[in-house]
Order: sequence, then C-alpha cells, then structure tokens
Amino acid sequence: MHIVVDGVFTWIFATTCRMEGQSILHGHYDQRHRGRYIAENKHVFKWLHLRSKEVHSKKMPYDERYTPYVERTGLLPFIQLVSRSTPHMNPCLITALVDRWRPETHSFHLPCGEMTVTLQDVSMIFALPIKGQPVCMSSDSGKWREVMIGLIGKAPTQEKMSAGATYKWIQQNFSKCPEDADEEVIQMYARAYLWYAISRTLFSDGTGRNASFMWLTLFAEWGYMHSWGSAALAYLYRQVINYIYCMVVVHMLDRPDTYVCLLYVQLDEACCRTGKGASIGGPMVLLTIWSWLRIPVGRPIPMKEKPWDDHGNSRLRAPTWAYLWDNTEVFHGESEECYLRYTNQIDLLTPEKVII
Repeated sequence: MHIVVDGVFTWIFATTCRMEGQSILHGHYDQRHRGRYIAENKHVFKWLHLRSKEVHSKKMPYDERYTPYVERTGLLPFIQLVSRSTPHMNPCLITALVDRWRPETHSFHLPCGEMTVTLQDVSMIFALPIKGQPVCMSSDSGKWREVMIGLIGKAPTQEKMSAGATYKWIQQNFSKCPEDADEEVIQMYARAYLWYAISRTLFSDGTGRNASFMWLTLFAEWGYMHSWGSAALAYLYRQVINYIYCMVVVHMLDRPDTYVCLLYVQLDEACCRTGKGASIGGPMVLLTIWSWLRIPVGRPIPMKEKPWDDHGNSRLRAPTWAYLWDNTEVFHGESEECYLRYTNQIDLLTPEKVII
C-alpha cells in the first residue's frame, strides 16, 4: 500500500498565517516543528509514546470509604470514571493531531479550520470542576519525606530519588485499606489514592513512572475545592522542555487572561519532539475522547457498555461523555502504517465531517 505524506496540511499556515506581510509564527517552534520536517523534507517520524496511564482497578482498587473525602475535593465524578476503566488510547492518532498543533494559536490547524480542547470539553468529558480555588503548590521539597509521612503515614526510603514515589511503591503500600482502619488511616489511604489517580491520568511526569510529591500536597486539607478542570487543560497544552516538572499556577479564575499563558503545557513542546523515544504526557484520555467525539479519524468500534453503578448518587456519579467510549476494541495494527493513514485522513477532512 502506498501512503502519501506529501500533502500534509500542517504547513499550509506557514504561508497563510501572515499579518500585513509579517509572519506571526514563533521561530522557537516554527523551525523545530514536526510539520515542517514532514512537509518540506518528507520526513516520516515515529509516533509519540504516551506517558499517561490508566488507573488499574485490580492493582489499586477504589474503596467506598474514600468517597466522603473525595467528594469534598470535587473529584468524585472523575474518580468514578477512571476507577472503573479508561478507553484504550491510540498513540498514532494522538501523534497525527500533535503534528497539526500550533503553539501560536493554541489550536489544531486542520483543512476545515482550527479546533482546540476547551474548558467545556474538560467539564463534559471528565466532569472536572471549573470553579474553585487556584491549583497552586509550593515547589519546595526540602523536607518532602517528613511531609509525606504526615499526609499518608509513610514515604519511600530510597535516598537518591526526586520528591515523590513510583506508582509501584504506591500500589504496594496503599492498594487495600485495612478493614479495621480508623478514620485517620482511611484519610491517608484516600489521599494516596487521589494522588495516584490524578498523577497517572492528568499530571504524568517526564518518566511516566513516578507520582510527583507536589500533587499530594493538594490533598493536605479536605476543605478546598480546586479548579481541577483549568489545571488539567493547562497541563495538556504545553510540555516543559527537558521534562522538568511544571508547576501549574492558575490565578483569578474570573479573569481568563491571567492564566491563558499556562494553558499550553504538553502540546506546545510535543509538536517539536522528533528524537528517539519522543513522548507526551498529561491528560491523554481527555485528548483521545475529544478527538473521537469531534473528528471521524481513528475512532474505535464501541462495544457493549459495562454496567454503570452510581451508588445511589446520580447527581455526582452519573456517567459523562467519556462513557460513550467505556468499552471499545483494543488498538491493533502496524503503528507506522496507522500513523501515516491517520495523517492522510486528517488531510482530507471537510467541514461537514467534523463535529463542533
């Protein structure tokens, strides 16, 4: 099968994104953009590896005793979703979209126009709260082990390691809350579960194996309702260079202009990654489901939905848009072939095929 990659639409905006003869493209991204190499040099890259993970229900089962505390964080609908299952993600499709991402406009440039993930999408797909306290935390990790012990009762003993813990360590120490646990212990296990869940699905670090300590500190007190939706979208949009941790600081939620510069934490840098082992983290389940809902490319065949148990709380534990893809066929096929096929299919998109 002959697959054409000459017609990649990505670079069409190199000639159209002009204002009075002046290019608005940012040189830092423009010269390194995957789309430039694909369109001009006919280069075929490898697909990006995904650092986001699912929440294993068997290795880290959810305990209903956590629910009163999870509800106070505003994360109960999201935890209800990811603790059951998450759809099989398609790295080739995500890479084909990343090739069309422009950091200057923070949107995907498609033949039919521009599209992007919005806060409304975050709310409808993940049911993450938009209103709430800014997601802020200190990057000071001088005594992180002592603080961690105070929050969850124990900490890794390995000396040379960054502030945090591996997912394996969390699973080994907090997979099952003791039956006779008192309220203090239940709270510790609830914090560990929340830390594990959001680190794997929303805020994966540069390794894809560790949970950063700073996310745990957000659950030190149960009385704060954070704007998790804003933080998740912020973390999606721009990957920090050299895989350093990104501190998401969202200020004054009633003034979007004060945090819009932070809405670009994964995609902005991923669109320039071309090296061996190039990867992308952040809420990839969000981007995956968004693309399936909006764009008819790489959609899996839905299978029979698994039963949904709202535990008698239909207000906070009802299914979201993500439930449409609760059970799908597993992604199969030769990855390079799929990646190029999705690239060509996106190039042929017309307005009537896209759902907005």
